[in-house]
Amino acid sequence: MSWPEPDYLPTHRIGLLAPSANPAVEPELRNLLAPRAALHVTRLPVMPGTTLEQRNAAYPAAFVESLGDFGALALDAVIVGLTGPSYAQPPTEDAALQNRLGKLAGRPVLLAARAIAEALEALGRPKLLLFSPYPGWLTERAERYWRGAGLDLTESFKVSDRFMAYELSPEEVADGLARLSLPADCAVLLSGTGMPTLDAMGWMAGRIGVPMVSSNLACAFAVSRRLGLPPSAAMTKCCPELAARLG
Repeated sequence: MSWPEPDYLPTHRIGLLAPSANPAVEPELRNLLAPRAALHVTRLPVMPGTTLEQRNAAYPAAFVESLGDFGALALDAVIVGLTGPSYAQPPTEDAALQNRLGKLAGRPVLLAARAIAEALEALGRPKLLLFSPYPGWLTERAERYWRGAGLDLTESFKVSDRFMAYELSPEEVADGLARLSLPADCAVLLSGTGMPTLDAMGWMAGRIGVPMVSSNLACAFAVSRRLGLPPSAAMTKCCPELAARLG
């Protein structure tokens, strides 16, 4: 019997390592990826330690074991969906970690901070404004990381002095974006995979005047470019400049 072309069979399978309490990375990536790219998620273990700094320091040791949680599932690539641990080390060491994880997994593994670097390079905008939902010490680490990556960090907009990524609403993110004073040749980085960015970026895309890149959007862009996937409607709405580079 002859059957029609399947509507739902994935053309690609992408793994995601998500922090246990992160509410945004999974639904946002699902919307940012092409519809026929399946997203398979495993939650990273709850990290030891009572502070965010202690938990961030413990995460990298869990990456290798968590990559094995997919078993024999034939993945085309894996995204490590958190940014904070990368900011504790120089960009060169972060890139080396990404390469080691990829060799161990036998497929591309993308760290969120390295995906951001790739997206910013594709935009060709060396000036950066950091939109941070982090406490002061982690914002400072992020600033050091991006300066170490050769970017001209013009300003940091801090939502709060404590970690707010998981608590923010899209309206609060949009309100923060609306208050920014932006050089015409910069890009805005909304760092933090747990911050709800898609609605806010969609609302502000026609108003803010410069490209906006979030951690989740950058992850979707980087993995789509590696796998030859087209841009989704959500990516095109939030950052048409990056979507255009996927063809």
